[in-house]
Amino acid sequence: MVGEIAIEQIVWDPSIYPRSKWSSSTVERYAEALEAGARFPPVVLEAGTNRLLDGKHRLEAYKLAGRTTILAEWHKVPEGMSPKYYAATLSAAHGDRLSYADLKALAEEEFQRNPSLSAAEWGRRLGVPERTVRRWVSHIIQAWRNSRQMQAWHLYRLGWTQREIGEKLGVTQSVISEIIGNGKIADFDKVLPPDWNDRLLAQEAERLGLPLVDAWALALEGLSDEERLSRLGIRLQPYDVWLFGDCHELMGRDHPGRIPGQLVCHVLYFFTQPGDLVVDPMAGGGTTVDACLLMGRRCRAYDIDLRHNRMDIEYHDLSHGWPATVKKASLVFWDPPYFRKRDGDYIEGSISGLDREGYLAWLGKALADLHRLARPGTRLAFLMGDWTDDERPETGIFVWDYARLLQEAGWRLIRQIQCPLSSQQVHPDIVKRFRQERRLARLCRYLLVGVRV
Repeated sequence: MVGEIAIEQIVWDPSIYPRSKWSSSTVERYAEALEAGARFPPVVLEAGTNRLLDGKHRLEAYKLAGRTTILAEWHKVPEGMSPKYYAATLSAAHGDRLSYADLKALAEEEFQRNPSLSAAEWGRRLGVPERTVRRWVSHIIQAWRNSRQMQAWHLYRLGWTQREIGEKLGVTQSVISEIIGNGKIADFDKVLPPDWNDRLLAQEAERLGLPLVDAWALALEGLSDEERLSRLGIRLQPYDVWLFGDCHELMGRDHPGRIPGQLVCHVLYFFTQPGDLVVDPMAGGGTTVDACLLMGRRCRAYDIDLRHNRMDIEYHDLSHGWPATVKKASLVFWDPPYFRKRDGDYIEGSISGLDREGYLAWLGKALADLHRLARPGTRLAFLMGDWTDDERPETGIFVWDYARLLQEAGWRLIRQIQCPLSSQQVHPDIVKRFRQERRLARLCRYLLVGVRV
């Protein structure tokens, strides 16, 4: 569409304009030509926003000549193309070429946004040889390929199929097969000396652009469970009380109700074998995923809260049923939101906000559904804490209530393990208040382990 527009209605957005500078002498010549009666092609505006895409010199000349309106043409930016890139193609089309500095900056910006762009097509649109474009963006494409390779290996080690990985990363299964088969990342541990330490491993991971947890997983390849735990600085606690003072820095991101990765590693050590599939239906910050990666277990993780944007945690609403992967799981690790535990920024609709009857009914149904889906021998590690109200003791929920739910759902209980919170995790102000009010803080937490018979 072409028509007159008031100059004051045109939106100048330098972030989408491909030209970093323009010529004042050109503007002056255009203004003189306007006064002599010259007519110029319309400026190009983005449809719907009136942002200027092409014609900065003409626009400034109209202003200099004292004009209040200008002829404009509105374009819709093609799907999949950024406004800045489209604006650059318009500049290239009318012969007023962008400088190589502007073209190089644009190429780097566009390929950062989408490294899979065709260098030949990009160059053809802007009149730049393909070899020049590749020289400008080769480091970006290589970094993207390395990242994609690491992402593919990460998911492959967690038990994803090549088809699933390809769909997740937006590439064909044949590309994933090639990535998995070349062995470059699998040989990562060979570049480390036998006496590698944490600092050397971190330096090598940074040099290669690897996430630290993946570098650790590769370095631990081939070690026994005991050796892995030792390397991770986790002291094995072979009894039914597991006490951990803090969360392991390699496992999980900061999330409401985050649990120590050391706890998950203990579950894996005592109740699974290397290569077993573990399913976590409420994965939160990914502690279970990272623990499985480090301990050589496969893992599928799900949540409705994807605030951390982890590619290895899939969206799934457990209220609509269990994911199909539980049918093949050796262990289901479930750490649901605790009853009325609302101080941790859980998302809207969390089951922790239900009343006592609703909360227990929800858990009971989910446990029964899981029992029907799981194969015989599947183990369930269910982590939960007591809840009490001194003023309304009848509303309390205790470990025996959870044990009853598991048994009624068909699970055979084989272990109760105490996993208390550290007293250091309770803020001193809360401790002081509880002393004054003669109340007891809740540090108890229990791991109930059942088996599907």
